[in-house]
Amino acid sequence: MSKALRISEMAKFHFGTIIFCSDGEGGILASVTFDAATRRMMHIGAKQGRFFGKMGYLPFESVIKATGDGVTVGAKRAELAAAYGAPSRGVAFDSKSVVARAGSSTKGTLKLVATQPENGELAYIVAHNVRVGQDILLRAEYVTGMENDRLIVTISDDALNALPPYRSDAVLQQEVESILFDLTSMHVDLKGITIRVLDGVLYLDGNISSSLRADIARDQVYGVQGLLEIKSNLVGDDQLAADLARALGQDPRTCDLPIGVYPKLGVVRLSGAVHTAGQKAAAEEIARKFPYVRSVINDLVVDPNSDMLHVMSAPEGCEAQDKVPGRYIRHTQ
Repeated sequence: MSKALRISEMAKFHFGTIIFCSDGEGGILASVTFDAATRRMMHIGAKQGRFFGKMGYLPFESVIKATGDGVTVGAKRAELAAAYGAPSRGVAFDSKSVVARAGSSTKGTLKLVATQPENGELAYIVAHNVRVGQDILLRAEYVTGMENDRLIVTISDDALNALPPYRSDAVLQQEVESILFDLTSMHVDLKGITIRVLDGVLYLDGNISSSLRADIARDQVYGVQGLLEIKSNLVGDDQLAADLARALGQDPRTCDLPIGVYPKLGVVRLSGAVHTAGQKAAAEEIARKFPYVRSVINDLVVDPNSDMLHVMSAPEGCEAQDKVPGRYIRHTQ
């Protein structure tokens, strides 16, 4: 393997998923072709039409993204339709291809193939029934032979039995959601979180009440059997408040204004006083465009005649002198 990547970064080719061309759906993924010597993917084969549709073949270089949601390619449907005729070299695999274990009569079938995204080098396969009744993920190092419609894997009994089962995304998602819902302390936070399992990778996105809660959520699901990776992009209200206060303090339109920042699961309330309606609008604009801000409640008071602006939090990152004693970086509730 030329480069070690995380599971979430690899290209995953699920047979039967949709191929998305630049101008719409172009068919379904029916096969993949590899160079057996270099173990790199050369082509993908797309079946166009439900039953007796013809096959179109595109080079691996045309692949932009490949996940359980489908394969996105940089070709138009007309280009795919014109690319008929199987590749003249390479070994082809599809959902009926055999995965045979060396030195054993055990045989399974191929479910998906994953590659390095930049060069198509084999990363892992998922096979059904190599271990009876289960799907398992086998890294490239276990794949020792490639023949047409047949992959040879070499793995000891102990290593095979130690591998966790490859569980479906739906089953994994259900278990993750159940674990997080059972945490009473997380009930309020769940409405700000998006939970999704794709290709065995758990993605946690959205807003949560604190960075500590984000760590708790990740730790609670860490032991779910079958999860290959956890990608947590949860943003705590405390971190959001600090980052947004910094942005307001660095923008020339608001850097001399003491503005309070109060997020609640990404809904940000701006509090304090400003001199002009333009300053109030600028603060709201900055907040609305800020990452992970879901909406803004602008409670800033415009008082053009005031010599002292009342404040709930002072700016950070500008040289203006505070007009109210005390310096606060952020406030959360």
